[in-house]
Amino acid sequence: MLHVNTRQAILPHPVTVHIGLKPVETVKSFVNFIAPGEDLGVSETSPRLYRVVDGCLAVYHLLADGRRQITDIIGPGRAIAQQPAHDGNRSIKALTYTEVEVLDPAANPALAAETALEALMRLTRHATLLGRMNAAEKVANGLLDLAEQFPRKLRQGRPVLTLYLTRSDLADWLGLTIETVSRTLNQFKRDGVIDYAHAEIVTLTRPERLKEIASGNNPTTSARSSKGKAA
Repeated sequence: MLHVNTRQAILPHPVTVHIGLKPVETVKSFVNFIAPGEDLGVSETSPRLYRVVDGCLAVYHLLADGRRQITDIIGPGRAIAQQPAHDGNRSIKALTYTEVEVLDPAANPALAAETALEALMRLTRHATLLGRMNAAEKVANGLLDLAEQFPRKLRQGRPVLTLYLTRSDLADWLGLTIETVSRTLNQFKRDGVIDYAHAEIVTLTRPERLKEIASGNNPTTSARSSKGKAA
């Protein structure tokens, strides 16, 4: 499943990739190419770090009845530790064609520690989002997070993001229904806070206003969307 990529020459450092129990040293990094919907899988032997070079990964857990909770979205430059083999309910899947650099945690201890700390901080923020925010606040926070991770070229000085997540993905990430996500995005568009001609390209036309909504400093929208908190 490991492939040598033409971009190896620009990757930051050599990587040790474990195959079975025997380390194989190489002077160049390896990368995996992952198709949409493909899972990173688990390792029975050697732990690994995956750093996204291009594309988008979703980390999620499945409940016994098939319901899905996305706990994090991973964009370019961020890394994630491979899940242990015994954690059968946790998966890491690509939401688009994704290229990941395969790293050995033992050879990259600083990155491994940074990745673990970042994952903990993001999980803490996500728990607050799920438990204490209404629909407008959740969607605003989600859009700001995605705009930081998946920026496109500015449009008239305004941030533009590539939205790899479907409405269903957003709902499973933000703890909402698909209908509430769609309704909230449409309301943001009517209010001139965001704009989109295509579902996958979103312009933050009023980013400061979106930040106000995300912080809860928006009584009008909060009242209008409070029912989405339990949706």
